[in-house]
Amino acid sequence: MRSYAVPLLILTALLAVCLWNGAHLHRQCQDWQAQLTAIDTAAQADAWEDAEAQLEALYGQWLQVQLWLHITMEHDELDEAEALFCRGLVLAEEEDSVEFRAHIADLRSQLQLLCEMEQVRIENVL
Repeated sequence: MRSYAVPLLILTALLAVCLWNGAHLHRQCQDWQAQLTAIDTAAQADAWEDAEAQLEALYGQWLQVQLWLHITMEHDELDEAEALFCRGLVLAEEEDSVEFRAHIADLRSQLQLLCEMEQVRIENVL
């Protein structure tokens, strides 16, 4: 039994870290989703300075967690979200309501995908 103790301890620790990572990312994505909803509302009300400032703040939060995200997630999905952030900032500066709101919806979907990728589900395990 003693020879199984260390591997079981390591597997248990890895499982705990994976579960924590999924829960942490879920909370983070919910916060980002709420901020994107507020940004969309500001754009809909033609409050472009507010929408742009909120998107820049959200992008700053996104940049702060990049090291962690790049360690734990697929880079292609992160790169797609990064491109959507950058394009959204340009569209907010141009005050293009239709394109901006469409990009915010795409960004919301991309962040939801990132969250779903880290959830413990059978399709993610297999």
